[in-house]
Amino acid sequence: MKVNVRYSYASGSGAIRQWWKWFSLSALLSESTAFVDIRNFPRHPIGSHHVLRSSQLRNIGNDGIWYSDSFSNTPKRVPVMAGNWKLNPNTLSDATNLLKLIASNFLHHRSASDPEVVIFPPYPFLMPALELLEGTGIKVGAQNCALQESPGAFTGEVSASMIRSMGCDYVMLGHSERRTLFGETDAKINAKAHLCLKQPGLGIILCIGETLEEYQSNLLESVVEMQLKKGLAGLKAEDISSSSLIIAYEPCWAINTGIAATPQQANTAHMAVRRTLTKLFGADVAQSIRIQYGGSVKPDNIEDLMAMPEIDGALVGGASLTADGFTRIVDGAVSISSSFSAIPRELTARECLPTKNVLGESPVWSERDQCLYWVSAPEEEVWTWNLVDPPYRRLMGTVLGCVALKAGDPGSIVLGGERAILELTMSPTTTDFASGPAVLCDRPDLASMTRPNDGRVDRQGRLVFGMYNNYHRSGASEGSNNAGLYRLDANLQYEKLLDHDFRVSNCICFSSNGETMFFCDTPTRKVYAFDYPKERGGMLTNRRLIWSVPSNLDGAPDGAQVDADGCIWIALSGAGRVVRVKPSTGMIDCVVHLPVKSPTSCTFGGPNLDELFMTTRGPDGGGLYRVKMPHGIRGLPEPEFQVGTNGQIISGSPPSATPTGHSPRKDYTWWNKVS
Repeated sequence: MKVNVRYSYASGSGAIRQWWKWFSLSALLSESTAFVDIRNFPRHPIGSHHVLRSSQLRNIGNDGIWYSDSFSNTPKRVPVMAGNWKLNPNTLSDATNLLKLIASNFLHHRSASDPEVVIFPPYPFLMPALELLEGTGIKVGAQNCALQESPGAFTGEVSASMIRSMGCDYVMLGHSERRTLFGETDAKINAKAHLCLKQPGLGIILCIGETLEEYQSNLLESVVEMQLKKGLAGLKAEDISSSSLIIAYEPCWAINTGIAATPQQANTAHMAVRRTLTKLFGADVAQSIRIQYGGSVKPDNIEDLMAMPEIDGALVGGASLTADGFTRIVDGAVSISSSFSAIPRELTARECLPTKNVLGESPVWSERDQCLYWVSAPEEEVWTWNLVDPPYRRLMGTVLGCVALKAGDPGSIVLGGERAILELTMSPTTTDFASGPAVLCDRPDLASMTRPNDGRVDRQGRLVFGMYNNYHRSGASEGSNNAGLYRLDANLQYEKLLDHDFRVSNCICFSSNGETMFFCDTPTRKVYAFDYPKERGGMLTNRRLIWSVPSNLDGAPDGAQVDADGCIWIALSGAGRVVRVKPSTGMIDCVVHLPVKSPTSCTFGGPNLDELFMTTRGPDGGGLYRVKMPHGIRGLPEPEFQVGTNGQIISGSPPSATPTGHSPRKDYTWWNKVS
């Protein structure tokens, strides 16, 4: 395979190098030679959400639709992603739950470079939406408005001024369901548009689109031109801004059918829309107006749609009714992940132990003991394996979230129990099974419905662990952000490392120098790096996003580990793989495939730290997997938790008072459960 490039676009070597990056990977092309004329590419700088994908490379030279020169000087437009709830959900309680889950996914996880996000709930849910989404950056809009100005004797109507007075930013007008089911004409839509735009700060999303019969009759351009001219009649260029008018192109034949227009079809339609806008308002205004695509938008097609230069966002219907689905679609507009723009090395892991764990978690390799430790969380078990003999396990009598190494005798480990941090000497030769684990201290926030989940020892020997909201999927008040990130020092004193709470802690791991910590709140599907405070009293600072799961990929980040090169290996639970990400670029250069759906965590082990071990969960998994690393890739030695003399606990005796000030547990009989 080869690429023949005609360098006839004379804009300097820098531009040539920029375009070369787009198609330098011959593996993305078909077997035949691809002739690419650079004159045909858009000449404006390409935004992060306009990335050439392999499917487009194959289409260049066939129809040439997507790269038309018609709007080659297009300024960068901020994408706008909108969720149209229509007549959903059924109750206020359901709406509240959905709003809380969406808020949790967006709170603390947005930046200035992200797209604009708007939610369109039914009228009764507007005020709860405004209240619950406050601080997330998500805007709220109404699905319709009255033809009349308020006040007046118009029973059942809601005016544009009322909508704006609540704090809404947009009104949706002209949706095909309003046109077909309720007889709304272009004239009525135009009247409503004028009423909305009279309200300072209130914009409109004007929906247009052709029927299947009109599309098949090649009437697309004439239909959308007529709808735009009639729907925007009487408006002047000075009345229009990028925030006051958004066009949503929704082909009627793609709404609620599961059939989406191809990216090329949608882009062609958007070009027709912009040509009409140019006729109405001039080129400058037309170039500033954002045009969304609507119609069966899903996580698995949003990136292909957003790669088109004339698509500036999406109007999402059914997929906006789940927090995960809508968040993934929005993430697909942030940027087309460049992490797969190079061909990563692919490895396959094999099952080395058929342990059948319900939820294997938190693998950690001890150089001191030359063995691997991990837990099976709901089964209340801690496991160990020296890679030679059969594995050994102990029953702890409490749900376990994580295991870490502890300085001391061989087999010394520390465990994150449901209500306490525990210590244990794990040895297959012990005869003292009745001793059970000892309680080091209560875990923080005993009154909350949380438990320790992900944990690891930092480079200074302190235990860092995050909590897990037991009801994080519910969306109710119990399912909100209430889990914290903590550090436990040698004197068993806690300190909180994040100034906000989250739902599910994962991906905790550290750079080799201990100055960077990685972290993920799993439902957000985003992995961050922080500057890590080495001194007591400090907080995590300088948060930066290093990787986000592509919207078309199932699963979410779970456990992670750092290698000696500074790359982070992330287990993608639900996606059946572990990926190696370079934090400085977000690039993936290695993918480990597993034959089961949900790897839960990973770590390096073996005498040379050159094997990757992966825990998994049921129902299809539960075994321990391993894969030999390519030459040169190695892990880092795992630190041990250093407990000072002031923090020593006599094994088998509960503390009379915890160093943190928490009340000691009244009943410690659970620690004496034995295997």
